[in-house]
Amino acid sequence: MFIFQKAIDRSSLRQGFQIPVEYHHLLKAIPGGCPIHGETRNITIIIDGQSFNAQLKNQGFDQEKYEGHADVIQIRYGESSPLARHLRMVFNSSWDYYEMIKALPENINRKVTVRIPNEQQEYIALVATKTQNVFIAECITCQQRALIRDDIKVMDELDFETFMPKQDSTATIKELSRIQRVRYLDRSIGDSLKQIYDYRCQMTGERIGDYYGALVVEAHHIIPFTQSMNNDSSNIIIVSPSYHRIIHSAKPEWLPDSLSFKFPNGVIDKVRINKHLGAVTSNDY
Repeated sequence: MFIFQKAIDRSSLRQGFQIPVEYHHLLKAIPGGCPIHGETRNITIIIDGQSFNAQLKNQGFDQEKYEGHADVIQIRYGESSPLARHLRMVFNSSWDYYEMIKALPENINRKVTVRIPNEQQEYIALVATKTQNVFIAECITCQQRALIRDDIKVMDELDFETFMPKQDSTATIKELSRIQRVRYLDRSIGDSLKQIYDYRCQMTGERIGDYYGALVVEAHHIIPFTQSMNNDSSNIIIVSPSYHRIIHSAKPEWLPDSLSFKFPNGVIDKVRINKHLGAVTSNDY
């Protein structure tokens, strides 16, 4: 089961990363379920056939003091652990960039937040297996993104979004081709978001097909994937099939500050349901 995809940052290359609240419900469906408050589990993360030790931790903060605060669930590992060293090797482009920025004279001896340029962004996708406490991590590097860009550069965006080849559920990510793998991840991210929104269109609030017992929504890349190479959830919105085709036909401008589409005829449609979207800027590609 796909859990979520994360953009690589310095923390994920050193000590771990946090699983966003909106994806916690997916952890409840994995073998063994979601760790309870304060629980730490030893887990195995498989990357390209290699196994690494890590921890799945539900932080044990004082719930009375922070009443109503959502659980903080993290994947944790040490900076000198084999997993951290392997991630720094795989994502060497990101690690080298962080180290270069931190080594600048003006940044020495001070804490600085470093943001990877969007065109250099790399990702890690976490997938739960049928074996309890065993996960697969798919690494999406700059080099892979460049190869995928060549694969899809002649594809129409709507064709890319709506044509998802069927996959053998027993196949591992490693067995998929580049284009199939990115479609697999893209579809999985969209499927997770569809559950988060209870199969409602974020733009209209409707559950299309509910009357007929057939819930139908689709995942749309806000900034076209064929341009941005960004299939992170922050670049995906869940819409009805009709609204999806209207977007591709009219090609409205996305207004990130107001989370709205501005159509060529002047109509502005604001997102009605939002549980995951942050700012998505026009320079994401």
